Amino acid sequence: MMAGLVGAIGAIVVFTLAVYLPSPDQASVGATTLSAPPSPPAGQKTPDEQEREPEEQRFPAGTVIPLPIGREVRDQLSAAARAVVDPSGPAKGAVDVATSGTIYFGVVYGETPETDTRYVFAQLDREYLWSQEGDRPWRYLGDRDGSRCTRTVSSVSFVPRVVARAWGLNLDPPVLDC
Repeated sequence: MMAGLVGAIGAIVVFTLAVYLPSPDQASVGATTLSAPPSPPAGQKTPDEQEREPEEQRFPAGTVIPLPIGREVRDQLSAAARAVVDPSGPAKGAVDVATSGTIYFGVVYGETPETDTRYVFAQLDREYLWSQEGDRPWRYLGDRDGSRCTRTVSSVSFVPRVVARAWGLNLDPPVLDC
């Protein structure tokens, strides 16, 4: 009787193993799926490399995109203003762009990154304007008293209307072109 019981248990174990364990063909398939992913073709980056070095998306020339402004750009704008602004004059607030104000930042794409133009329009105690072409340093273009529509610096002529629209500003006449 005991031999019959042992035989029955053995048959159940063999049957269970046969049903739940993969066949030799399936085992090799499972081993393949657990191996390292294949290497990308030569010259193509892996997903980890792509995360480390994001490529800038290029848009067609003339496309205008509003951009978020960060601490580094604010500091560069402040330095550009500090280099040309009389600290006792009416435009002295331009250096405060690093710490305050309502700031609009955007880019107008050119044919190449070197021909892209970035604009910053800041509303602080006055209205201030900067531009940057390609990766050249920021240029402080000037200011105006927004409450009186008078130009205080002759180099200030306008913020392109398409840039103002990208910022969601409906400016008529264009900013700084009174």
